[in-house]
Amino acid sequence: MMNGKIITIKNLKKNFGRNKVLKGIDFELNAGEKVVVLGPSGSGKSTFLRSINRLEEPSAGEIYFHDTLVTDKNVRAVREKVGMVFQHFNLISNLTVMENLTLAPVKLKLMDEDAAEKKARGLLRHIGLLEKAEAFPASLSGGQKQRVAIIRALMMEPEVMLFDEPTSALDPESIGDVLALIREVADNGMTIMIVTHEMGFAKEIASRVAFIDNGRIIEEGKPDELFVRPKTPRVKEFLDKVL
Repeated sequence: MMNGKIITIKNLKKNFGRNKVLKGIDFELNAGEKVVVLGPSGSGKSTFLRSINRLEEPSAGEIYFHDTLVTDKNVRAVREKVGMVFQHFNLISNLTVMENLTLAPVKLKLMDEDAAEKKARGLLRHIGLLEKAEAFPASLSGGQKQRVAIIRALMMEPEVMLFDEPTSALDPESIGDVLALIREVADNGMTIMIVTHEMGFAKEIASRVAFIDNGRIIEEGKPDELFVRPKTPRVKEFLDKVL
């Protein structure tokens, strides 16, 4: 894995009609970092994450992957290196678990079918779901779907993993399984950005915390600083309610 800056964001803005959701975000993500993005509902956290690999088209600003500006022409190549895990899993319902895992790497010619299937079986075995290889997503629990979604992103061997509230649609029992897998991915050296409301997990995993409010990053810092001694009244108010 490469050292240094992986993602650089300059003056990122996103409007939905007249609604200004992101109002000028500057941000850098370095290799190996685990950045937790916090903030109240509707503050722009998910839009921020989705804009990084252009699932949301920025209204203004620049996004660089390493030192290359992300444009319409190279966005697909960037997406191959930036894995995304969504709140509602986004598995393809009419494909089996195995087909969900192997579709992208085979279609993009990153590996042949045999290699992709071997890698997928290894990952399924690792998370205890090998017996679900030929099952369809509808037969899986929420926690199982999300763990499959995580290893689907890992199939592409990304440099960065983005997690957009990966446990918010899950029952309490499943949350622990999914967080354990994310923790393992982080411990293996993956560069991570995660939007989460799981404060205990955020404290434990984060090397840096970014707090978004009203479309702007209003405070950043190490978790032991931001959680214990927030500099801004807004962050203190938020933490007083959730901790």
